[in-house]
Amino acid sequence: MVTEAIVSFIFEKVLDILPGWLARRFISSEKIVSQIEVDLRRMNPIDISFGTEIPRLNLYFRISNLSSLDVVLDRLLIDLWIGQPTLRGAILARYNVPKRSSREDIYFAQQLTIPQQDQIRKQVSGQLLSVPVTIHAQAYFDSKVGVVYVDKRIEHRDVPCR
Repeated sequence: MVTEAIVSFIFEKVLDILPGWLARRFISSEKIVSQIEVDLRRMNPIDISFGTEIPRLNLYFRISNLSSLDVVLDRLLIDLWIGQPTLRGAILARYNVPKRSSREDIYFAQQLTIPQQDQIRKQVSGQLLSVPVTIHAQAYFDSKVGVVYVDKRIEHRDVPCR
């Protein structure tokens, strides 16, 4: 086990100094895809607020990079459904996600139009949505081995509306 840890450590250090064209020979973008997780953060991931002057929806994401390479979130495309297609949007800010780390400060904010508000209100039962919020997320990352694409469908239930 100690030998494996030493070999892994040396491999990571070598990857750090290799140029991208050579690093691609040792590690594929497909391997990196399997080691990146795009999900909603655990605490209060979805905030739907009708009680503000301008009604809004906020989404908070967690990105975990379990790979041996640093990656940069280039863009995250969002297709959100609350019973039916509700909105499309994008996070275009770039975020560094170092190897073997996670970030939970990646968020999407959208002002809700009148038709979006009406459509969401139809799905409210008491203080919670009666249907799950479904998000189709398409994340593009820059890495030493090229562009890494992660496609994820996320479903979240019992979303409060205030």
